[in-house]
Amino acid sequence: MLAARDTIATTLTWIFCDLAQNPDIVSIIRNELSPIASRKVALGASTPVIFEPIMPSGHEVHAGDTIFVSVHSMGRMEGVWGKDCFDYNPRRWLSDDDNNLRYIPSHKFLAFNAGPRMCLGKDIALMQMKTVIATAVWNFDVKVVEGQSIQPKPSIILEMKNGLIVKLKKREM
Repeated sequence: MLAARDTIATTLTWIFCDLAQNPDIVSIIRNELSPIASRKVALGASTPVIFEPIMPSGHEVHAGDTIFVSVHSMGRMEGVWGKDCFDYNPRRWLSDDDNNLRYIPSHKFLAFNAGPRMCLGKDIALMQMKTVIATAVWNFDVKVVEGQSIQPKPSIILEMKNGLIVKLKKREM
């Protein structure tokens, strides 16, 4: 995973270096954070809690039950994505004129969670993936090496059980 780890780490290093040399700014920050932190503690944890044992679907959920949302399954629901839900169709993200991205509510695509708990790194992660994909596709022909057993490895993050070996061939331009 690329994420923004290096950028964030570098920026935080410089910020903490500056703060260490400016204790007056640290005091201002602490004074502003104090009432915010107190209010958050008063409101409770940010983890959502549901006290009703019956969900809108009619299913009963009791204390100690484990609930798992399968993002993999949600991405293949015909009621959400249409009859071609099992097809690789990047065009589904485009508007009818193919010139803009289609608005897709975040609750339909939970890879980055949704609502106020959405992943803060979503935009950075998407940008990095687009950059890597665009660069690789522009500069190389990418081929999957034949004879591999391509199987999912069930876990929270759906990885390939045996990894994936590809061949890159520099494009003639």
